[in-house]
Amino acid sequence: MSTGEHEERVRAHLQTGEVFGAAVWVSRADEQPPMEITRSELSPLRFRRRPRDMPYRPPVELAAGLEEHVRLVSEPRILAVTDRRLLVLAKRAFSSALRVRWECPRDRLTAAAEQGGRLRLDFADGSTLTLLTPSAQVRPFLDQV
Repeated sequence: MSTGEHEERVRAHLQTGEVFGAAVWVSRADEQPPMEITRSELSPLRFRRRPRDMPYRPPVELAAGLEEHVRLVSEPRILAVTDRRLLVLAKRAFSSALRVRWECPRDRLTAAAEQGGRLRLDFADGSTLTLLTPSAQVRPFLDQV
């Protein structure tokens, strides 16, 4: 799918006044290694209350949030950048229509680079993510970052 076709499909999800930058197909770069469970994770003591001096902090890494919504090569997603946001869009079940699966403010993406079909994204919170992407179609995306 060309950048022009991406643009047409992404435009339906833009906010009033938002300007489309570029879009590219993305998928997971590597399979996740199998998780190993430790003895402490199996222990029922892990459910005990946390100390009062340890405040709860939900995960805030942008890369982790994005990675949750990217699938394998057989089910690629569209990564789009606008003047305001970075978006991941995916096909709806039993339809060719797209829906926004994840987004973050554009200024939270600090850098992007491509090498050999792998797109590395760096975020303002220090997190990074590497995705597979068609090398021939990634240049317009990188030019917008």
